[in-house]
Amino acid sequence: MPDEQSSIAPVTRTSWFWTLLLGISMLVGGSMALVIASTRIVLPYDESMTGMSREELTAVNDKLLMFMAHDRASLAGSMISVGALYVLLSLFGVRRGMHWARTTILVSAFTGFGSFFLFLGFGYFDPFHAFVTSILFPMLLLSLQGAMPSSTYEPPAPRMGDRREGGSSLGRLTLIGQGVILLAAGTVISFVGVTSVFVPEDLEFMQTSAGELAAKSPRLLPLIAHDRASFGGMLLSVGWVVLLSAWLGWRRDSAWLWWAILLCGAAGYGPAIVVHLVVGYTNVWHLAPAFSGAALLLLGLVLSRPFLCSPSES
Repeated sequence: MPDEQSSIAPVTRTSWFWTLLLGISMLVGGSMALVIASTRIVLPYDESMTGMSREELTAVNDKLLMFMAHDRASLAGSMISVGALYVLLSLFGVRRGMHWARTTILVSAFTGFGSFFLFLGFGYFDPFHAFVTSILFPMLLLSLQGAMPSSTYEPPAPRMGDRREGGSSLGRLTLIGQGVILLAAGTVISFVGVTSVFVPEDLEFMQTSAGELAAKSPRLLPLIAHDRASFGGMLLSVGWVVLLSAWLGWRRDSAWLWWAILLCGAAGYGPAIVVHLVVGYTNVWHLAPAFSGAALLLLGLVLSRPFLCSPSES
């Protein structure tokens, strides 16, 4: 019987073990990336790629490294965000046999891994990025074929506006909207990364032009574009998790899901907003999406708490 096999399968043959390991790896990687973005900013292979030392990069433009730090800290925050969600979805969802939780992780992770190939557009094959991808991708494949534990019957998520949701329908719709907005933002940022690289506010912050930067080193723009496109791809991953969790996982007595989305928002929006303030990139138009997104997420959490954190109906 499949259910019996699933219930007695060694932990390394279960799907939740590999999705959990994937999430922990993302948390560790994101934390390391945040430390690097807060200290040295660029790594030796970045210097090798551009043919310029950290000091020479600083000499190109006194705000260049600060600009790269703002991109890399934002990327790190989104990695921590998606890692935290994978961990909690694995422990409280996939481990309990909730297929929607595994579907959510799989859609999000395959999107994130697919974004690796954006390098074909910006022209920088990051060896470390490729190395990490080659390690993490097998975890995703193992989670795909891993056994799912047997579970008790779980009622389907109520339809939007169902009376069982009480007054939380607006909260659910807000969180779904948050996921859609993150997907849209990820798409736009990825496109910018493989095309123009900069938006006008970026060049205004550095008081330069793309042509001036490219003249210093023809490989400088591909390096910056790599950070932008990677951030966009990670936003797509986060967007899918938030959207599908609110759409498919909406059930009473799911306080863990409420806390998961809260932690996701804090990890994602926190570093992105703080780093802008630290480096002095405070253009109102540029920061408006981050502050608006954080406010929308907070509103969705406030409206949805009475439903998600209340006991299930017997």
